[in-house]
Amino acid sequence: MSERTSFVTPRKRAIGDVVVDGLLSGLLAGAVMGIFMVAIGLLGGTGPGQTLGRFDPAGSGAPLTGTFMHLAVSGLYGVGLALIRHVLGGRGADWRRYGWLLGAGYGLVVWLVAQFVLLPGLGIAPAALSPAQFIAAHLIYGAVLGYVLGRHQPV
Repeated sequence: MSERTSFVTPRKRAIGDVVVDGLLSGLLAGAVMGIFMVAIGLLGGTGPGQTLGRFDPAGSGAPLTGTFMHLAVSGLYGVGLALIRHVLGGRGADWRRYGWLLGAGYGLVVWLVAQFVLLPGLGIAPAALSPAQFIAAHLIYGAVLGYVLGRHQPV
């Protein structure tokens, strides 16, 4: 007699499911990060449109374009962490317990890429936030991303 602890038989997740989980989790984490950046901007006297417009790759400062660009990149980075988690599989850390912490570490890596590769390559300067605030925003992004991905069923 076998002992079951669930009514659902676990199955290996398809790569498409992993990508969609990462995309949606990245969008959510990017939205939380965006709210944080807008709040910090408001405290510094910068309006939400101006803060979000700084992410417009054309440099015209269009808030809607900047918002969509930020969310698109957030989704792609979310897919990246989901794929890393999938490839590592059962090896490594306990994502349910430490996903937020692993995500925060990933957020630091994302900050490094943004600070030294992506933003200079696009000619975008994160002038809206101080370096400490920009790092904090990426830590928040990563922590939310890792937490949400950690809540999904194991890989």
